[in-house]
Amino acid sequence: MGAVPDPAAGGRAVSPQVLLGIVALCYAAAQLLLVTPEFGIEWDEAVYLSQFSLNGEPIFFHASRGWGTPLIVAPVVMITDSLVVVRVYLAIVSALLLFGAFHVWCRVRPGHLAPTAAALFGGCWLSVFYGIEALPNVYTALGAVALTGMVLRVAATGTPVTWRSQAAVAAVTFLVSLFRVTDATLIALALGGAAALMLRVPERRRRALGAIAALTGGLAAGWGLWSAEAIIKYGSFEQRLATASENFKEPQWLIEHNLRALDGPLSCETVERCGPLPVGGLVWLAVVLLLMITGLIAARGYESWIVAATPVILGAGMAMPYLYFGLRTHPRYMMPTLGLWAIAAAGGLIFLAAGLRRRSGVAGAAACCSVLIGGHLLLQHSYLAENVAHHTYVREHDRILTDRIKEIGYGRPCAVFAWNTTILAHRLGCKAVRMLSRTVPVVPRSLLAEAEKGYSILVVYREGEDENAHNIASWPEYQVTKRWRVRIKEGAGVRAESGLSG
Repeated sequence: MGAVPDPAAGGRAVSPQVLLGIVALCYAAAQLLLVTPEFGIEWDEAVYLSQFSLNGEPIFFHASRGWGTPLIVAPVVMITDSLVVVRVYLAIVSALLLFGAFHVWCRVRPGHLAPTAAALFGGCWLSVFYGIEALPNVYTALGAVALTGMVLRVAATGTPVTWRSQAAVAAVTFLVSLFRVTDATLIALALGGAAALMLRVPERRRRALGAIAALTGGLAAGWGLWSAEAIIKYGSFEQRLATASENFKEPQWLIEHNLRALDGPLSCETVERCGPLPVGGLVWLAVVLLLMITGLIAARGYESWIVAATPVILGAGMAMPYLYFGLRTHPRYMMPTLGLWAIAAAGGLIFLAAGLRRRSGVAGAAACCSVLIGGHLLLQHSYLAENVAHHTYVREHDRILTDRIKEIGYGRPCAVFAWNTTILAHRLGCKAVRMLSRTVPVVPRSLLAEAEKGYSILVVYREGEDENAHNIASWPEYQVTKRWRVRIKEGAGVRAESGLSG
């Protein structure tokens, strides 16, 4: 199979595995230093962290969610509720998985493509920001990277393949489905198509069929587990599917939304809320696309072209649902695309550097790589700093709010009724009951009935926003911060305690 020249190949060059290890260490360090272990939790994180936490009750788990993220954090949250410990643990786990996912490519594309691609992906602000968070997107992205490499190694290279390799493909397909079964389906279908293209090569036919069978088996196991849970927990497969897709609006193109969100915010519903088009981000995306095209042009031979094109096509395919559907635009949904396109862009960068080395020597190749990778890292660091600074302030407010409610004291078990209820409920160790508006409505009778069962009810709101809640007017009111208030009704037979851990 034809290979893209690697300018780093040579007698004294540092091995790709060592470089990949250095990249993984830098990735973990970037998370701990630039985001920090004290970084507060967000809405979806609270849901995932609460499922196996010993601190309070699990928060409602929507039908669209997968169990992959709760299972990853379970070993920590079952022992401690320390956010610092969780953050450090996730930084280590994401760095190890980064190494493992891109290490697969060392055997698919020999040379320094794997560490280069890992540096490009790990250097993205989204990768650093979410690597330390309890959310599924980094794991789906790294799973897509690993699975693509594993399938191509089985179906499209001359590397000796054993039954263990095919079993690993099935296992990783199943594990990816634990995070998002729909994403796993897209990955499996695209990779199955790539393997099918190898059926025309007689010596690859058996391997290609083996890869397709492994993908099918892993995906079937994932959908089987999802379907079993649908019947047990949601009543039927159809009901869970309908509930899981209820957040999608009418189909609409969201390309401009995503372009505007290249530098943040983390979530936006309208073009205006996504912010202006970032010039630096558009230039960065154009360079990535040019590098990918360069990598495709560099591929020589049928098999080599499939290896080079598969990450490009799969990355585009995984982006499509989020570019055409959706209630909100979340840049993190593009992370599988970023991971796969990093491989393609790294191939183009290595080919470009090899050409410059032949024409202008090592200095020219090094200068080119330094400008492109350095520019990438500087731009992404600036985006990371802006988003971390903004959300540090927002999440610190939630921490202060819950710490002061703990000082006031409340009995357990407890239920929190608030707009940002998942975060507050998880921090306070209570059941979460969400308001549908920022203004406190009449508190539901079902929630008041919880007090008769022994639950303490905490209603958290901004000053003056409880005017319509006439049925809690007699509850004791406490000023928590300058603008925030809490009313607490102790459950039947419960005495409030202060200083509760949460």
